Amino acid sequence: MNLKKWCEQDEKNSIAIRKEYLKFNLGLKYSKEKIKKLEKESEQRALLFLKKFRAPELLYDACIGGVVGSNTYELDLKLHEERAKKISTKKHKYKGQPVNWNNWRQFVVHAPDKARKQVFDEFIKKTPKITPIINKKFTVSKKIYSDYCRDPLTEYLQEHHMTLKQLENAMTQLRDGVKKPFKKQFKEYSNRLFDKEPEYYDDFYFVRNALFRDMTCGFKNIKPVQSIKRAMKEMGLNPDKVQVDDKDRPKKYASPFCMAVQIPDNVWISYKAENPVEDATSVYHEFGHAIHFNMIDPKKPYWTKNIISNGLAETFSIFFDHFMMDKEYLTKKLKLNPDYAGELIRRHKFSNLFSIAFYTGNSLFRIKYWKDKMKFKDCDKAYANELKKSMGMKIPGQYWKLHHILPESLMYVPSYMLASVQQHNLMRAPLEKKYGKTWWKNKKSGKLVKELAAPGADSKAGKFSKLNIKQYLKTLK
Repeated sequence: MNLKKWCEQDEKNSIAIRKEYLKFNLGLKYSKEKIKKLEKESEQRALLFLKKFRAPELLYDACIGGVVGSNTYELDLKLHEERAKKISTKKHKYKGQPVNWNNWRQFVVHAPDKARKQVFDEFIKKTPKITPIINKKFTVSKKIYSDYCRDPLTEYLQEHHMTLKQLENAMTQLRDGVKKPFKKQFKEYSNRLFDKEPEYYDDFYFVRNALFRDMTCGFKNIKPVQSIKRAMKEMGLNPDKVQVDDKDRPKKYASPFCMAVQIPDNVWISYKAENPVEDATSVYHEFGHAIHFNMIDPKKPYWTKNIISNGLAETFSIFFDHFMMDKEYLTKKLKLNPDYAGELIRRHKFSNLFSIAFYTGNSLFRIKYWKDKMKFKDCDKAYANELKKSMGMKIPGQYWKLHHILPESLMYVPSYMLASVQQHNLMRAPLEKKYGKTWWKNKKSGKLVKELAAPGADSKAGKFSKLNIKQYLKTLK
């Protein structure tokens, strides 16, 4: 079998798998048997590639990941199902149903402080119910990577064109750069909005939504899907091919997500309403992913078109969600009151500070896990230590198992931080310099974004070795 034939068969199989996973994540009826059959075929094809080929290296590494995925997908499905069943409480309800992992975020936005604490504490106590699944996933993954003399951290660095030192320095520089303003503003907002000091159970996802709870009236007439489409079209982009699912199904994945079933033509985004302001940020973010996938040149080689690094993918999504911090856009395009828009931006900047403090802690924990070959039993303590350094708070170490990325992905979390800097350095700053404060009105701005998206994995936006972190930190002041 030649490389071209292998790619054709792999693409056909991958599309079929993604269709089933899309139904699963949307909370729709799906076929476990079909997934099992397709995953087995995927594993056999990946093993065949690893036996017959050594290049392209990007595809070789992806096939190792494919073998890992085929051997752990059942654990992922089980984690999703068990987490919804066992990480739950009968003490509190949301829309008549017990609060569980799937509706937790929606519940806490309007829940009293005492109830939030009870739910958080109970969920933490119940993490041992899902710990064996997570442990097994990492154990199996580690073994397969070691069989090929690889590890997820090394592959991540190669994909992002960075050294370990560069990645660690980037995370540390970001963490140290926001530490003081984050702690100061967390205290201020907590006292002003929640009438109390910050607590360990005030997690990022609660604060990110509750932060805008008293601002929903000024934003209630904004329809995020329509508004982001208008903005993209004004830039000369075409978002109409993106499929949107906004239904609130009981089994639907809790977090907003984008899934490219087939690049560039079949791309979906999904979200469940939580708070009008935060919903808009989520929709803009996921549309950023979607338009990126839509703009990748279909004539590119299979691996260049489909194997997009996490950091590269997040660069486009964060670029678009930062429209929520653009006063010109909020006042001139969305017609928001200038004073209201100014306050909205201030709170979004605090949300970004919180995101950096939280995700740099997450990132340095995950880097340490692979770098130090950490034992699973030591993870909770290591995680608590990293969050203490980044957030200045004692947070239960088990919390990482309740996160929507840390227990599911082997090496993803630094991508948000890398992309936040990259989108500013390569897109937002150059566009403002060329076309002024209303750069989003100029179709040439869309042309620059297209030029960065079209090459797929070969985009210069996928190279993260020369980030200007100081320049980015200035935007958060």
